[in-house]
Order: sequence, then structure tokens, then C-alpha cells
Amino acid sequence: MLSPLSAAVRTAQLPAGVELVSVASCRDARGSLVALERHSPMPFSPVRTFVIRDVPCGQVRARHALSCHELLWLLTGSCVATVHDGRTSSTIYLKADAHALVIAAGVWIELAEFARGTILMVLASKTYAETETFAEPQPALIAAHAKRS
Repeated sequence: MLSPLSAAVRTAQLPAGVELVSVASCRDARGSLVALERHSPMPFSPVRTFVIRDVPCGQVRARHALSCHELLWLLTGSCVATVHDGRTSSTIYLKADAHALVIAAGVWIELAEFARGTILMVLASKTYAETETFAEPQPALIAAHAKRS
């Protein structure tokens, strides 16, 4: 388990709509089992799951805000996520461990510095066809999510 959140975040505060959550793992002699369930640790029901892997050295993914919520969990490896809510920006070093990153609709994200062999699983609250993509943070979407929570 990571030490306090400050060890994972390079800046002092996470932007609105961004949360680092614990992912529980049951370990015994047979290995580990991880279950991702609504409300534990996901604040939404996933509709779409996709995997990002084999990212070439130096390449960047995302660089957008979306109209859906996402949970990002590294199955193996590491990468750097930069998130921005329109006012606050943070850079978070993600690694395959007991934490996942929850990104609310409207938060801008960039994924970079993928370690060789990294596999990132993303669970989203909308289908690809239903999801809008934005070039910059969408504070109104973030605020709407905060009001429902």
C-alpha cells in the first residue's frame, strides 16, 4: 500500500473530480483476487472496459477531457497522469499496486512516461459512441458530478 497520498502526487492537491482510491485485494496461497464493484471503489457502474498497452517509449495518450467518468487501474507497470479541472493541475505517478485513479466527467487528463510492459485497464461510465471528447477541462461537467455525489 502507498504511504500517504502525498507520496503519489507531485503537487499539493488533487483537482476537483479526481480521487485516488484503494483497490482491495484478497491474497492467499493461490494468488490474489481483485474485485472492482460499484461504490467499492467505483462511484459509477461501468459500461465500457478497455486496455491500453504496448505504448512506445515517449508516446503520450489521452490529452483530453471526456463526458464520462473513468476508473484507471494499472495491472502492471507504471505511468504518469496529469489531471486538470480548469483551475488546479496535479501530476500523479501511477504504478501497479492497490490504488486506482477515478476521473470525473470533464476532467482533462494526459497519460505519459509509460514503463515498458505497462498494461492500463480503464472502466468508463458510457459507451464510446455516447462519449464526447473535449480539448480542455469542462468545469460545468465536474461541478454537475460533485452535486450528485
